[in-house]
Amino acid sequence: MSAFRFFISLALTLYLACYKPAIAADLNASSQQIYLAEDQQVLPHRYSDIPSWLNKLSQVDRVKLSGGSYWLVKKINISQPNQWIASVDGPIIENIDYYLYSEGNQMRHLSSGYLHPYEYLFSYARHIDTPSLGGYWLITRISSQYYTEQPQLSFGHKSDLSQLYHWRASVITLCLGGLLILAIYNGAVGLVQQDRVFAYFSGYLFSITLALALVFHVAAHLLQLRITQLHLLPVLLIPIFSVLFYCRFLSLQQYAPKLWLASRYLIALCLLSIPVAVIWVNWAVILVYCVILLWVVLALSSALQCWRQGSKQAQLFILSTLLLLIPALLLAMAVVPKNTTTLLAADLSILLSCIFSTLFMSLALHYKFKRLTLESLLVAKQLSEERDAARLDALTGLKNRYAFNEYVSNIEFDEEHHTSLALVDIDYLKSINDHAGHQEGDKLIKLVAEALNMVLSDQVKLYRIGGDEFAAFSDTLSCSEIDEKLAIADKIIQLNGTAQSGISFGSASTDDCQDAEQLFYRADMTMYQQKAQRKRKSKLVALNQQS
Repeated sequence: MSAFRFFISLALTLYLACYKPAIAADLNASSQQIYLAEDQQVLPHRYSDIPSWLNKLSQVDRVKLSGGSYWLVKKINISQPNQWIASVDGPIIENIDYYLYSEGNQMRHLSSGYLHPYEYLFSYARHIDTPSLGGYWLITRISSQYYTEQPQLSFGHKSDLSQLYHWRASVITLCLGGLLILAIYNGAVGLVQQDRVFAYFSGYLFSITLALALVFHVAAHLLQLRITQLHLLPVLLIPIFSVLFYCRFLSLQQYAPKLWLASRYLIALCLLSIPVAVIWVNWAVILVYCVILLWVVLALSSALQCWRQGSKQAQLFILSTLLLLIPALLLAMAVVPKNTTTLLAADLSILLSCIFSTLFMSLALHYKFKRLTLESLLVAKQLSEERDAARLDALTGLKNRYAFNEYVSNIEFDEEHHTSLALVDIDYLKSINDHAGHQEGDKLIKLVAEALNMVLSDQVKLYRIGGDEFAAFSDTLSCSEIDEKLAIADKIIQLNGTAQSGISFGSASTDDCQDAEQLFYRADMTMYQQKAQRKRKSKLVALNQQS
């Protein structure tokens, strides 16, 4: 639900930013007319000379994307005094000169453009005063090495348009900040996971963020960076990182080898286009538009082919790529020789499409990241279970010799730590195996393990370290206390086992030893001394019975 509200709020915000207010009742403006401009042309001196001056110019339907100089002309009628703003909407227009002629033959001149200081954030707008009411001609000369879209001359109330430009700047900043955060996040995930898919997607997002920052004059306005030759280069980086991303994300080489090869050729084309766009700046826009359209078509074809081949990750990628068709179609409309006015500004429509496209791709990567995390947890759990199983004795369920050695290696021999070790050996187990069989021997081993577990409880770590050998460690019990408990276990075993059942045991403490080898040796010697005593005692009992 929160995600739905986020999308709705973002869409409403972008709509408000893109919405152009209706022309007020006190302003009547004609549609925009476009004329070719030449270097030696002289502006008219009087308001009445403008119609005849326009008749001498060559009127055109649209500006050429390869650049040039043009006149944008509007006739305006103002019926009430107010403050006004004149603006030319378009990403890159190097020089703009506004000339406002009044019926009283007064003329105002203001300069703007990409190479000039900005009065409004990320906009070529200029505040312009009207000295009187009545008719006006707004003649605007634009010149640039290239045009990324058809420029639109607008004239309106300062209060309305300034609010619109503030909204637009806020949305641009918000969206670019969101894209930057997504790029940093995916880059961090790629670094932690050592996964190139996230790294390539992060590069893709960084390229989009940089390209949009240049399109919306962020670099020119905030950093005073105005190099038109480099303006379109980040756009060519977008297909490069996108191809690297979707080739791995969709496993394209596996599902569609021919499209994978075509995608590699597209990377080479983008790399070749970079120096061409720098050298032949006038043709850079057309070259970039062709590369972008080719990239979108190839990305969509690759996703559809992978989807048909059974790739589960292709669905969200298809939706993401379809969203990229919106800016692609807008770019195509800029190439078509006609003057088009759209309800949404083309630049913000591209921003909206890029935002939603990257959000859908982020969801797809989040799904993959979640799946990888679950797989990692399952693998870790499986390894942990296998590790625990490798440290358990199958017959008794106690920890085995491997776990015993691990514990011994971590024992600390100092005054602050106390550890007691008890070694236990089953008496006459070999004899029982030889005469009664191994099944009876296994039963005795299980009986010993159960008796030791019952007597020693949770205060002791118990191990089976050999066929008839057990070991017990305790940090809380002394050697004498462990010996007492083992004596009880011995009686339990003798009562529930055979006549020869029983255990021999010996203990030692870290207080009297300097290392693990000495600790094990002392416990072992104590155990065998007890075993020898039990054997001598058994022989004496047998001799007495015979006599």
